[in-house]
Amino acid sequence: MTMHTMSIILYAAFQTMQPCEKVFVDTAKSANASVKAEEMPYLEEFAKAACATSNPDILWTLGLQETNFKFVIIRENRGKKFSIKEGAPAIAYLKTLKKKSQMKNPPKMNVDIGVMQFNWHWHGEGFNNDPMLALSPKRQVDYFVEKYSREIYKTCDQDWVGCFHNQSDDKLSTKYQSDITKKMGRLANNAVEFMVNNRARVNGDELEAMPAVVPDDFYKTFAYAKSFPRPQKKTSYKGITELASK
Repeated sequence: MTMHTMSIILYAAFQTMQPCEKVFVDTAKSANASVKAEEMPYLEEFAKAACATSNPDILWTLGLQETNFKFVIIRENRGKKFSIKEGAPAIAYLKTLKKKSQMKNPPKMNVDIGVMQFNWHWHGEGFNNDPMLALSPKRQVDYFVEKYSREIYKTCDQDWVGCFHNQSDDKLSTKYQSDITKKMGRLANNAVEFMVNNRARVNGDELEAMPAVVPDDFYKTFAYAKSFPRPQKKTSYKGITELASK
C-alpha cells in the first residue's frame, strides 16, 4: 500500500499514529454529534469491521448516507410511504419479522435494516434469514465486502457505488454516487480536523517521530478515495504499523 493508494481514514491514522478505529469513530462523531451513548458499541463494532478492510472510507460514507450513523434502526417501506423505528421498537419489529420469515410461505417484507439499510426482501439470505443478525454492523460489513460489493461491481463496474442504492434506475444510481462523493468530501474535512487536533496535542520528540504532512499526498489520497476502490478483507494492520514506524 503506497501513500497514494491509501484510504483517507488510514492516511489520517498513519499521520497521527492513531488506530484506524479511533479515526473512524471520531470522524463519525464529528459528522453526527448526536450519536447516542447506547449506540456507541455499535459504532465501535462498525469501525473495527470497516478497519479490517482495505477501504474503510466507503463503509464510513455509506453509514453516513444511509442512517447518519444510526444502528438500531429499521425502515418499513409501504409503496410511497414508509415508517422508521429506532431502539426498542426496532428490536420488537425485527423479532416479529423473524417469526414471519420462518413461515412456510412468508409474506414479502420490504424493510431496510441497520446502519447500511440492507433490504430484507433482497438480502435476507445473506444473513441466514435472521433479521437480528442483519442488525450487526460487523455482519453488514462482512456481507458487503465478501458478497454484495462483488456482485454490484461485476454488474456496474466503476459505477458500483451508485448500484448499491439502485441497479435498475440510472438516474437514481447516478445521484446516489454523487451523494456519496459529497460525503467523501465530508470525511476528508473531518479527517483533516482529526489530524490537526491530534498533532496539536503532542510536541517535542513525539511530534518529530510523526510523519511529515505533505498536502499533495493528502490531495492524491482524496482523489484515490473518490475513485471508489472496492474494499478487500485485510488479515492484519501490520502495513500501517510498519509505515508509521519509519
